Amino acid sequence: MKKLLLILLVIIGVISFVTLTYAAVPRVINYQGKFTDKSNNPLDGNYLVTFRFYEVASEGEPLWEEGHILTLKSGMFNALLGSIKPLDIDFDRDLWLGIEVASDGEMSPRIKLASSAYALNAQAIDMLDSSQLMRNDIDSVMSGSLTLRKDLILKGDIAEPSRIVLTDANGREYYLWMDNSGNLRIKQGLPSSGKDGAILATEKPNSISSSIRTPLLLLVGIGVIFYLLKKKK
Repeated sequence: MKKLLLILLVIIGVISFVTLTYAAVPRVINYQGKFTDKSNNPLDGNYLVTFRFYEVASEGEPLWEEGHILTLKSGMFNALLGSIKPLDIDFDRDLWLGIEVASDGEMSPRIKLASSAYALNAQAIDMLDSSQLMRNDIDSVMSGSLTLRKDLILKGDIAEPSRIVLTDANGREYYLWMDNSGNLRIKQGLPSSGKDGAILATEKPNSISSSIRTPLLLLVGIGVIFYLLKKKK
């Protein structure tokens, strides 16, 4: 029996990520293949098959492994890798799959994983490369205009408020933010604190910032002058 298992041929099946519509996409790989003997006769029966993932084509320690009792029918088998032990590895690099039947040693060569059409589409997301997308867990950079048809919500934390950074044609940066007192502030360069900047507007009742008060007083004065001149006529 051991001699037979050592000369089994593996016909590579389909490796694809199973993307079932659950609340969270399961990290499970559907692997299909066919076992035959050296005369190309398909095998039948139950076999213990161990699957391992490596980051090298030969030697090395496995990153993950899982054993399945598979029932072969005309040599064909199907295994859901990750259904027993979670696939806690990243598939952002070259990986190889090693297969061992019973305890007769791993078959050679290992099988290099290749992306399916759906996996490639997930990387591109309808022709957009993943590098063109913004992430919410790290700092991201994106070029081009951003159009919002609803509110843009910026939330600060305990340490400091959220800020909008504007850059002029000369590369100077201006920070715009709302401080804890309800004042809208602006500062050229990085502010040293939440109140390090000129006040553009304030939410305090019956209070108008000096930067807005002066133009308003001028407009009122001009209006009064025009009114008096018109009345004299």
